[in-house]
Amino acid sequence: MALNKLLTITLLCITCTALRILPTAAFSSISIPRTAHKARISGLLMSADVESETTIADIEEITTFASKNGVDLKFTTNPTRGYRGVAVSKKDPENILGYIEGFIRPAGKVLHADKMEIFKSALYSARRENDSFTGGGTYLGPGLLIAFVCLLHGIENGCQTIEFLAIDDAEFQHKRLIRYYKTAGFEEVRYVGEELKDIPDRLVWGGCGTLMTNDIEQVLQKWTRIIRGANRRMERENNE
Repeated sequence: MALNKLLTITLLCITCTALRILPTAAFSSISIPRTAHKARISGLLMSADVESETTIADIEEITTFASKNGVDLKFTTNPTRGYRGVAVSKKDPENILGYIEGFIRPAGKVLHADKMEIFKSALYSARRENDSFTGGGTYLGPGLLIAFVCLLHGIENGCQTIEFLAIDDAEFQHKRLIRYYKTAGFEEVRYVGEELKDIPDRLVWGGCGTLMTNDIEQVLQKWTRIIRGANRRMERENNE
């Protein structure tokens, strides 16, 4: 994919009536290494609590968590089109909850996210079909689940950072995007505006907005804690 292609990343709550997707494959066909970071502790054994804070969830853990919360995840890669992660309703595979598209930059091994869309109407439909549908199991919604597997794909291919543009279509919406992404663990780099110095960035991203980034492993560690915390709460509620 040429870098001078106009790219966009859209607000998470955009309603879309139709979405054409590429053929999808199960995550089980993807080899993602388990990444573990050992904490400094005495003794030979690591407790479950310590492990939950020092490891990154793998594909199996993420897909299992998603399935428990009414979401099935799909992932594909294409040599010319990059990667694509899709979340669908477990009850209705035709109901696409959202997707993320992007590619790995040849130089610098940066995971580049082009688009993220979560379809509000699809979430409403999933809740109507299933009263227990939780919207992905965490306060960050199904977008976290899709992004998790995309970032794991980046790690597998040697990426250390992720970059994307929080598009500025309207001031209020832009502020909401920034708050969401900061809550998710990303940091602001700079604002891409309409000045001459911003032209190269606008050619890459296709518009104005805030460029955001972070270390992939750092983000995944945060998301793993969120997911495991939600999973523990679910287990306690089921045992009551």
